[in-house]
Amino acid sequence: MSEATVCIGLQAQVKADCRVLLLGSMPGVASLQEQRYYAHPRNRFWPVLADICGFDVALAYPQRLRALQAAGVGLWDVIGQCKRR
Repeated sequence: MSEATVCIGLQAQVKADCRVLLLGSMPGVASLQEQRYYAHPRNRFWPVLADICGFDVALAYPQRLRALQAAGVGLWDVIGQCKRR
């Protein structure tokens, strides 16, 4: 058996005026490495939300987060930490 690694989740991206809260469990390996929600290049999250919320998917990550928040959408992976093998 391989040794378990402790993974620490990402900070919630939720503003006080949030109307829709998208909940996940724990970010994937790529997201944790880059410290960005849905960072894996094949993940469809950002293209779908860009289409729904009306922003350019090519925006830099901080701008995409701001665009989601401006649309009343928050992100939160509810598991604060876990162990993965």
